[in-house]
Amino acid sequence: MANFTREDLAFSGYSQTINLENNTNHIEILDRIYVDKVEECEVIHFCNQFLEKYKVPQTKATFQKVESFLQHSALENEVYRTQLQDWIASNWIKI
Repeated sequence: MANFTREDLAFSGYSQTINLENNTNHIEILDRIYVDKVEECEVIHFCNQFLEKYKVPQTKATFQKVESFLQHSALENEVYRTQLQDWIASNWIKI
């Protein structure tokens, strides 16, 4: 999986409530059905996961493109991981 970090994010101001070093269940938390789009760790994980799943170039630019899609007004009320991934994939070239 891609391994981009907080330094690669385009946006700032995310919540940093999860401490991955001290949380042995962090993968279970990050792989749940919902995505908290204001939680830094979840945004990073989602973006890295998307890059891997859809086999798009694993560059900082594409990582940030996924991140910006999460902030798109069409996804404002969407929290389901699968729907987020599907919408981003179907709009990847359009936007």
